[in-house]
Amino acid sequence: MKTKIATLFACGSLLMGFTACDDFLTENPSVSIPDGEAFQKASDFTNNLHGMYYAMESSRFLGRNVEILGDACADLVNHSNSTGHWRQLAHWQVYDTDGYLQDIWQYGYQVIDRAARIIANADMVSEMPDADQPKVNEVIAEAYASRALAMSYMVQIWGLPYNDANAGKPGIVNVTTPVGEGEQVSRATVGENYQQILSDIEQAKAYFAKEGVESAGAFYMNPAATFALEARVRINMHDYAGAVTAAQQAIAATDGELIDNAAGFEARWRSSNDSSEDLFIIRQSATDNLGANSIHTMFNSYGLSINGDFLATYGENDIRTKVMNMDAGKFIGTSESANANSIPVLTLPELYLTIAEAEAAQGNYAAAKEALGTLLAARYTDFDAASLPTDASLVTRIRTERNKELIQQGFRWYDARRWGEKISVSAGAYKNFDIAQFVYPIPANEINAGYGVTQTENWSAAMPK
Repeated sequence: MKTKIATLFACGSLLMGFTACDDFLTENPSVSIPDGEAFQKASDFTNNLHGMYYAMESSRFLGRNVEILGDACADLVNHSNSTGHWRQLAHWQVYDTDGYLQDIWQYGYQVIDRAARIIANADMVSEMPDADQPKVNEVIAEAYASRALAMSYMVQIWGLPYNDANAGKPGIVNVTTPVGEGEQVSRATVGENYQQILSDIEQAKAYFAKEGVESAGAFYMNPAATFALEARVRINMHDYAGAVTAAQQAIAATDGELIDNAAGFEARWRSSNDSSEDLFIIRQSATDNLGANSIHTMFNSYGLSINGDFLATYGENDIRTKVMNMDAGKFIGTSESANANSIPVLTLPELYLTIAEAEAAQGNYAAAKEALGTLLAARYTDFDAASLPTDASLVTRIRTERNKELIQQGFRWYDARRWGEKISVSAGAYKNFDIAQFVYPIPANEINAGYGVTQTENWSAAMPK
């Protein structure tokens, strides 16, 4: 059956079989057009790219849910039970009918599907005027990078952490071409998912490198952000040398710099614009009217809070301390609105932490110390490089500083799994939880749609007890 693409902001025909639209979108249009006719001009590619970013930036995906899942379900954030928002997942009452998991799955595949449609029409570039080709190549690069980004989150939610033992275990569905209405699909392995992610990253880099292609800045996937994504993916694969190389390339590709004072750190989190530390950021402003859909509301009003013992690790000499002790932590809001914080996705601090971790994992402790020291010199007013060891004990400090730097940005769940840590969850109700053995269930309505996606066997057996 010929695939169709709906006009911008439509639900479209997605692999999951979902038919309901996001509450903020219009209903399905009465007219849709075949993909081949939807990509005739440069503006067609741009419009479809905007539709892809719309799904990515939704609160149901990178605009809230992915970050909250990464923190609320780990050990550094608590839920007070004062509201129902995220209460079940935060207290490890996990069901295959959970609405937040369903939304992440649905909107993640909207990103993937819309990116795939752009990529599938890449051969149209040669038929366009020469003046339009660089812009279209940029769109294609962003589509490849965005598909890789979405998959990199989803495979960690619905697949086991990458290692030799898990590479052959079930992951998510690889979507390399648009999925037709009613088409049968199946889950790829974790290893196949990571191969696809790395392939998309390589394609993105190749398209960004084409003549005349320009970076669109930090509100869109760009060359520096693509290298940063590669560094993240490679460290999650325990490819430490590759992670260092990609992180260094990302740093070289940006003209950003670390913030080294408390006023600047607070200003960063009080602005809806990108900062000197941001490579890719989800922009949110007062006009988005986020309300309950913002991370600010989750921490300020809806029961989430940073663990008190963890907050106590921020001292007076730390430029982050004031912000971290505010009611909503980093998501303090802007002069426009308390709900207007933008969400950093790929940043310079993460890169220095990635280099430090990867170098230490290879036994290169001097290089690890240098990378970590670069970040800490910006974060601590009295930092002394001599205080950092140059042996295996440095690993503990790297992990501590990674937690302190990236809290509320959704990293803890993934980091604890990669490190093989056993953690306490649900405010200490469950201890010694081997988080690396757990995967979330595929949403029930995906399974029940009957298009070939199967449930992870015995997924509930690895729940905390």
